[in-house]
Amino acid sequence: MKRGRISQTALKVALSLITLSVKDDWAERLPPGLVEISERLLLASGSPGYGPGLMRASKKQWMVRVYKIHDRLMPGQWEGFGHRKIFMQQQVERAIEEGARQVLVLGAGFDTLCLRLAPRHRDVHFFEVDHPATSAAKARGVAVLGQPENMIQIAADLGQRGLSKVLSEGGRWDPAQLSVLLAEGLFLYLKDDEVRGLLDEAAACTPHRSRIVFTHKIPDDRKVLPMILRLVGEPFQSAVRSEDLPGYIKGTGWAMISDVDTDAAHGIERYAVAERL
Repeated sequence: MKRGRISQTALKVALSLITLSVKDDWAERLPPGLVEISERLLLASGSPGYGPGLMRASKKQWMVRVYKIHDRLMPGQWEGFGHRKIFMQQQVERAIEEGARQVLVLGAGFDTLCLRLAPRHRDVHFFEVDHPATSAAKARGVAVLGQPENMIQIAADLGQRGLSKVLSEGGRWDPAQLSVLLAEGLFLYLKDDEVRGLLDEAAACTPHRSRIVFTHKIPDDRKVLPMILRLVGEPFQSAVRSEDLPGYIKGTGWAMISDVDTDAAHGIERYAVAERL
């Protein structure tokens, strides 16, 4: 990501979910409130170009056709965004039911999970960490929508400062509290050593039995897409097969507890859950 610029990927994902809601039965399949709050958040954030006109256009059938054409570059990825949101929310709700009292979203972008779930779980603290430029834009939107008391936004470049230090400085994160962490659509933009470094940091500030839920890019031989992503400044940096994840994260303080994901409906990504050793 270019320094000082709002993540274009974060904006794109939020907008694509709005369009996805007018395709087939996706409005009923997506988590309740996700589309409405995403639209309000984008508008209130003041992100350049993301005004009422674009919101209206995003719900037109011709925009659905545009995304279908775009899907040729990343087969299944558009609907994969919807599957991702469903999976992430299910995993968080399950973790809360099993005792987690902290939720941390890494690279939160314009995700609305914390905004939607925090009011429903007053005894749980919801944290978001993201790059300062994106975090600031989202904070403007959250201020307009109303920030739940148990939702904490943290602006930090984790490439410059370790996660454990960032969390300790805020004073509200409890490293002894059972937690669930999300890294949705994040690891593919980090190099392999950066992924493992972030897992190390996450282990340092969470207790035994905490979980991290993440997505990862699978290897492929497409050339055009990586070239386009390099041009916009947000290229893919890593890829790993689902069956190789146990070895990939070995030594980071985490162990895989989810099955190998072979679902092609997830697009270029696969979903995984690891538990703190």
